[in-house]
Amino acid sequence: MGFRAVLFDVGDTLWHSAEAPPPAEFRRLASMRAKQYLAGANVAPRDDLDVSRIAWDAVELAMQRARQTDRVEPDYAEVARNTLAESGLSLSHQHAVGLLDATYVSGVDGGKAAYADARTTLDTLRLRGFKLAIVSNRAFGGHRFRDDLRAAGLNIDWDATIVSVEVGCLKPHPEIFRCALAALDVPAHQALMVGNSLAEDIAGAQALGISAAWKRFNPDAEGVRPDFTFDEVSELLDWPPLEKALDD
Repeated sequence: MGFRAVLFDVGDTLWHSAEAPPPAEFRRLASMRAKQYLAGANVAPRDDLDVSRIAWDAVELAMQRARQTDRVEPDYAEVARNTLAESGLSLSHQHAVGLLDATYVSGVDGGKAAYADARTTLDTLRLRGFKLAIVSNRAFGGHRFRDDLRAAGLNIDWDATIVSVEVGCLKPHPEIFRCALAALDVPAHQALMVGNSLAEDIAGAQALGISAAWKRFNPDAEGVRPDFTFDEVSELLDWPPLEKALDD
């Protein structure tokens, strides 16, 4: 295994939500932000309409369906817009985009915190000469995701940040992995995927000839055999294929 690049999932691999507020607080924050956004956009929904709840329930359902079928990422703003229209609230696509952005509770508000050894592991792999990339399924990319990384202390100088909503497909779709390999300019056999999902990270990567290391988590697939299994992120540093600098 002569790796030159390491691809990382984020959720429950580099960070976790152990400090996340209870669901009721998520709903309260999202509802408050929805009211503020719609008021600023001069849109007045019915008083009994829980706009953020309706929108995000539809988004989550659409993502689940995509994961179970073709793994093509939906247009979440259009999903939210259509569902809210059924409830009597008419929004433009632009306003639906703004609503989801305004009500997306993430980062510190969402209780995201990096695992204690995540940053030092990334820094050490960088010093050893490995290219590093993120390959993540997320409904938001762009500045929102980068802000979340920064807040969690994971804003290293990533060589590539591949987010499903920006690529248009969800792991384990092969295209998201191909995008990462192309961005890093490395062949599949010289890359390692690190993640907590056997179905999305491990099986998805291995199907393209990418080796995969599993951060032990609730198994979501049977018959998948990772190339390496670990519990703490820092264990990667002592795994023979990664323990030495590339120039050694």
